[in-house]
Order: sequence, then C-alpha cells, then structure tokens
Amino acid sequence: MNGFLKATLSREKFQGLFVNTALGNFAGYVAGSLVTLVSTRRVVEGRGLSNLFGVLPRKKLVVHVLPHWLEWLLALIVGFLVMEAVRYWFNHRKYTALLSTVQPERVTERGSQVSDHDNLAARLPGVPEESCIDENYKPERRS
Repeated sequence: MNGFLKATLSREKFQGLFVNTALGNFAGYVAGSLVTLVSTRRVVEGRGLSNLFGVLPRKKLVVHVLPHWLEWLLALIVGFLVMEAVRYWFNHRKYTALLSTVQPERVTERGSQVSDHDNLAARLPGVPEESCIDENYKPERRS
C-alpha cells in the first residue's frame, strides 16, 4: 500500500497536475475575459443636463452589446471550452509520448526484427509474401 501511495502521490505528478490545471484555468479565464471585451464598447457621454451641456467633463460609459446574463453565459461557456481544450492537449501530448516509448518492435517468425525487405509484401499488392521473404528474389521488370 505504501508503494502505491508513493507512486501515485509523486512530486512529478503533482507538478504536472498543477501546471495542467493552472494553464487550463488561466487560458479559460483569458478566453472568457476576451468574450466580455468583445461584447462591450466604450462611448463618451453626449451633451445633456447631467454634464451641464458640455460645461462639465463628459463621462466615459461602457455599453453592453448583449444582455448581461447572455454575456456572462457566453464567457463561461467559451472559457470552459478553452480550458478543456488545453487539458485535452496536455493529456494528448502525454499519452502520445507514453505510447511512442512503449511500442514494441515487431519480430518475425525467424526471431529477427522486421526489415524493409520483410515488409515488402504489405507495400506491394499482388506480390506473394513468400517471394518477398526470399533473399535471392528479384522482381520482374514489366514494360
């Protein structure tokens, strides 16, 4: 049980989890904030009674293009999708690297590794496999 806990709760795994989570959350936050920035615009207050018809300085106003609840929901959904995309990208890279190191080398019936000569039958349709394994085989030239 102790070995399992040490293997499961290692420093490298905690560090990978922290980096994955932090980058995913940060990317989601940035994407949600960008949605808010895109759906709002800043305007200067026009002349009116509130600024004594231009005597007082004009105020800068933020105008929401979308209703506030829709803007919030859109930012939440886009942020979540970006966060999940970052998480998927990290896991995909991790599992691709893991699978590329674990892939066993193919071995033929003779006990040797597969060479290009042995794998020729898979690349040439219509050529019998026995003729590709023979070392003295020379393909006929067709004109």
